[in-house]
Amino acid sequence: MALLDLNGHWIDVNPALCRLLGYTHTSLQQRDCKDISHPDDHVSDLDWVERLRTGEIDAFRSEKRYRRADGSIIWGLLTATLCRDTLGRPHFVVVHIVDITEQKKALEDRDALFALSPDLLSICNPNGYLVQVNPAWRELLGWDEVELMARPFMEFIHPDDVGRTTEQASTLAGGGSVLGFRNRFRHANGSWRWIEWSTRVDSDGRMFCMGRDVSEQRRMSEQLHYRATHDFLTGLPNRYEFMGRLQHAIDALGRAPRPLVLLFIDLDGFKAVNDLCGHEAGDAVLSAFGQRLRIAVRRTDVVARLAGDEFVVLLDHLGDTWHDAEQVAGKILHAASQPYPELAGRTEPGASIGMALYRPGDSADRLLSRADGAMYVAKNAGKNRMACERDGQWVVGVA
Repeated sequence: MALLDLNGHWIDVNPALCRLLGYTHTSLQQRDCKDISHPDDHVSDLDWVERLRTGEIDAFRSEKRYRRADGSIIWGLLTATLCRDTLGRPHFVVVHIVDITEQKKALEDRDALFALSPDLLSICNPNGYLVQVNPAWRELLGWDEVELMARPFMEFIHPDDVGRTTEQASTLAGGGSVLGFRNRFRHANGSWRWIEWSTRVDSDGRMFCMGRDVSEQRRMSEQLHYRATHDFLTGLPNRYEFMGRLQHAIDALGRAPRPLVLLFIDLDGFKAVNDLCGHEAGDAVLSAFGQRLRIAVRRTDVVARLAGDEFVVLLDHLGDTWHDAEQVAGKILHAASQPYPELAGRTEPGASIGMALYRPGDSADRLLSRADGAMYVAKNAGKNRMACERDGQWVVGVA
């Protein structure tokens, strides 16, 4: 603590201030405020001293730098209070200086890490506005801090993710943290980036966020999932994916009973395609038939390639069960019988289709096995046919 006259000269200083600044009592009193203040703070120092001297203000508080006797710089929290005489005129100033060097250093270290982090770091106020962001926001998302702070945070979130994000934020409103929450954030160029957030909310409502761009990771994950669940040649779901969808459809019947028909399709004469035209031509036929199959069925139907020249179609949401199923099967037979340019007329494959209606208690494997059996009935009846079992009797038809 110290007492200053109205011109900024020491009247008295206590031992604590002498120790803080590294001066003896006598040597410190021989100096004025300007002598111990950092040169960059001289202008502001003159301003607050003048305002106190004239009585414009009665107190002043500021963080500023001081030069110690050994030349080192410290940070101090200055509180200056004006004292008046009995007539109310400014008389002298009481000064308190608290050493905050360590706190400032800690803040500077934090800010340095904040600026260097490759992740998106931010602080959001209780009103939903960002109040501090690091440079990574511009590098990763193209926004500068002025643009980011001008609008509520939620306006940058993908519309389909706003509900989830709001719900997650609400659960943290009273304080808490969450790790690994993902949503899409708008890039300055209008595209969307997947961000994975780690967030902590203080009791005062401030939200501390760290975000990491996982768009590429998500793309790779989706690509790997696609490769694991789809046939590389036709792009259709593979056996693994199809059996999962079939079981899901069967499970759904317990909640909403309805007809479910499975078509098992085998290309007739496909071995001759490979033998006469080669495996490259065979692959072209399989790929072409897969495309034809997509076109022949309805939008709600599930199409897949099981293996080799075996394909399946799951028919759901049927009106007139067998009539609708036979119509789809007829379109498939017609599509399969059309010429394939890759074969140049040397051989023309067709298709045999087995149809099986789901029966209560059927598993996915059991339903597939019954459709497979019906396909062999069609093939043995002369190929390019469809077959199904109705009321204990085999019914065979053509396109």
